[in-house]
Amino acid sequence: MPTVISATEAKNRFGEVIRRVYRDGETFIVERDGLPVVMIVPVEGRLPGPTVGQQRFARAVRAAAQEAAASGLTEENLEQTAEEIREQLHRERWGA
Repeated sequence: MPTVISATEAKNRFGEVIRRVYRDGETFIVERDGLPVVMIVPVEGRLPGPTVGQQRFARAVRAAAQEAAASGLTEENLEQTAEEIREQLHRERWGA
């Protein structure tokens, strides 16, 4: 169960809070004016995975890298291709 602390307490005891999170895997909920505003959690195993869009982008970049290697493109060409793919995926998701 997370430990709830005020923002002032978190500020004043930040070093201790970080040590407890790192050493003991403890989780803190920091409140401001009685409302929860942020959670401090251990990083390991807690980061969210990539979004579907990020996964699609990574696959597209890997495919472009394989094509580049096969055709002898330069790193500059590859960067341009990756940027074009990113822009295309952005347009597909968000429109023009």
